[in-house]
Amino acid sequence: MAATARDEDRLARIEERQDALIRGVAQMNETLAAHTAMLERILLAAAEEPPQGGDLAEALRAMANALSAQEAVMARLEARLAALPGEIAAALVPGG
Repeated sequence: MAATARDEDRLARIEERQDALIRGVAQMNETLAAHTAMLERILLAAAEEPPQGGDLAEALRAMANALSAQEAVMARLEARLAALPGEIAAALVPGG
């Protein structure tokens, strides 16, 4: 059975969604790496004597801001990933 233009279009949509999923997982890995680096810094800082003149409050604010930004990215990624199975299923359904 020869592939039709509609089949090729559906396959292209599936490939696009697969690429989006791969990008999403890559972004998730980057986020996890960033969180790991932050946690390592926290553990190292907790084990050391505080430097003279160091502003712990400012460092904690900066970390909280970074985590808030990461949280927003993760929320968008979660929404995209949650919708993906339905979109793929819809692309596979004849007439979809």
